[in-house]
Amino acid sequence: MSEAKVSTVAKVGYGVVEIGTNTLIVFASFYFLFYMTEALRVPPIYAGMLFFAAKIFDVVTDPLVGNISDRSSTSMGRRRPFMLAGGIMLGPTVAVMFLAPFLNAESWVPSALYFMLFTMATYLALTLIAVPGGAMTAEMTEDYNERTNITAWRWGVGSIGMFIGGALAPLIVGQFSVEQVDPNGFRTAAIVMIPLFSLPVIIGVFMLRSAPRKVAEHVPAIWQQAKACFGTPSFRMLLATYFLQVSFLTVVTSNLLFVLKYHFRLEDPVQANALFFLIFVIATMASMAFWNWVGSKIGKKRGYIIAIIGLAVCVSLVFLLSADSVALLYPLMGLIGWFFGGYQIFPWSMIPDSVSDGQARTGMSLEGAFNGWFTTQQKLGIAFGPLVFGALLTFSGYEPAFYEDGVRVFPEQTDSAVLMIRICSSLLPAAMFLLSLLFIARHQNSATGPAVKATN
Repeated sequence: MSEAKVSTVAKVGYGVVEIGTNTLIVFASFYFLFYMTEALRVPPIYAGMLFFAAKIFDVVTDPLVGNISDRSSTSMGRRRPFMLAGGIMLGPTVAVMFLAPFLNAESWVPSALYFMLFTMATYLALTLIAVPGGAMTAEMTEDYNERTNITAWRWGVGSIGMFIGGALAPLIVGQFSVEQVDPNGFRTAAIVMIPLFSLPVIIGVFMLRSAPRKVAEHVPAIWQQAKACFGTPSFRMLLATYFLQVSFLTVVTSNLLFVLKYHFRLEDPVQANALFFLIFVIATMASMAFWNWVGSKIGKKRGYIIAIIGLAVCVSLVFLLSADSVALLYPLMGLIGWFFGGYQIFPWSMIPDSVSDGQARTGMSLEGAFNGWFTTQQKLGIAFGPLVFGALLTFSGYEPAFYEDGVRVFPEQTDSAVLMIRICSSLLPAAMFLLSLLFIARHQNSATGPAVKATN
């Protein structure tokens, strides 16, 4: 099995699944905090706290789903039944999340709590897809370079979901909106988009039916799996690296609409973001073959470091753009998308190598466990970013939208609030990206290609 090549149909199917999940992840990263503050009137610090609190639920569900899928044995294999169930749930839970039934209440609290409750339900559906799905890379092959190739297909095809969530979704929202950040527009768009969330996952699961499978030989208790995962040094370094990166990348994505609205003074930041993100996604998809080649030549670790340095430099350049130079953001988004491709490929193709390390040390079946804990910290990072950003916005004097005589008012922001928005979209995340290199530099893994054993 270590030399087996996975069929192109299975690789494409792996990516098709990610179209549905990436649509949600990108949509959430860009719009959840903005929607809560501008549509639901939630103060940013409370919006960040509520979103982070909801993600604590994943600390329980992700490892648990990983353990259960490791133990499963069905005619569809260990992973695909969970992915199918999650795909069926995903679209409807997103639609219910944006119904906003308490919008006319005097307080923002009922709307915020309702939104967070169904955020938890939506991310449970995502867990059923992402945790078993992520475990499939280690099951499909043990070949070092083939794992990188599978991951390139996974994220290359899956980048279509980034386009849907970041570029197409705001256009759909705009079609049903009569004012800026219209809750009714989000409500209708979420219902219309149910097939865009669910169908790719269902179709991808069907395409994965020919993917190589493994049968669990020894699946320990969940606490033993956790001990084995965190006892693997390469996995600990990868966790620390990726947590920092995903946290502050989410600061960037959560902040982009604020930058477009309050720094570049665009009248409709939701619509404008569609074109920026289209450029970003095209660049990301175009870069996949390049980063796959880089990984095969110099190793995943070195390729990862190069991608993160490039990403940090490009993100920091956003701070230099003046309010009247928004046109320069177009090529810069292309460069950010190019280096983002490396950020996508390398950590996710390095997880299966850590799985091989852990299983070689313990003899346990750990594919689902490793991916359960990795997606847990990914989701915590996605929530931690808005928590940090929301707190910094509040302390800088940012004021969310409010209603006056039945009319929604967008207050003028202070210079300190706009400056904080600019810093959080550029210098702060760039610094954290570079800080994360301290962890990945210590990453050592026995599952390396023959030409790069000394560097990985």
